[in-house]
Amino acid sequence: MPTTTAGTPTITKGERTAQRVLDAAEDLFATQGYDGTSLRQIAERAGIQEPGIYNHFAGKQALYEAVLFRALNPMAEALSIQMNTASSLREYTDLPSIITDLLLEHPAMASLFQRALQGDSNSVGNQLMNTWLEKLFHQGMENLEKFDGVSSSKESSETAELRATLALNVIAMFNLTTGYFLSQRAFASLTGGDLLDPENIARQKRLLHRVIRAMLIS
Repeated sequence: MPTTTAGTPTITKGERTAQRVLDAAEDLFATQGYDGTSLRQIAERAGIQEPGIYNHFAGKQALYEAVLFRALNPMAEALSIQMNTASSLREYTDLPSIITDLLLEHPAMASLFQRALQGDSNSVGNQLMNTWLEKLFHQGMENLEKFDGVSSSKESSETAELRATLALNVIAMFNLTTGYFLSQRAFASLTGGDLLDPENIARQKRLLHRVIRAMLIS
């Protein structure tokens, strides 16, 4: 990648175009779904001709995969870091705030999550999203099981019950963080405000910290 004289990487015209395509695709996939979105619509939103998409992505599926990777890989990395460095459950109470910051960069992802969880499981888009969700949920389970002493070699009813509880905790954490970004219309109707305002994000993080702390440590 080219750099400035100060050594700061510069973004090429092609990279800027690819980012516009990703931004347009993320928004359209979130509002219309994978099957309901065409490359022509994405190109129009990005301000380019449809053939220009193929200069950056092999096709719609490759573009969708790139949208997911850009938003979800940082979450997977954050979970991995927590898994490798946390010494107690208390250190997990900040994880929802980290995920909130990551979602703030890609707020449309919350809608993509919900489409994958509720839509046609045979859809290519839903299959790709669910592969990511399973990875994230699995990482979350591994994290919590480490501190609760759950072993895959144990087959007692007590262990099965604990694993179910941990799974519910992971899903609850996921719903609390993503659900926030799905509530903009309701929040605006009730308060006339913007959920993405920094003060409201800070309030949400404080609330998440209290809720997750009570959920994990109680």
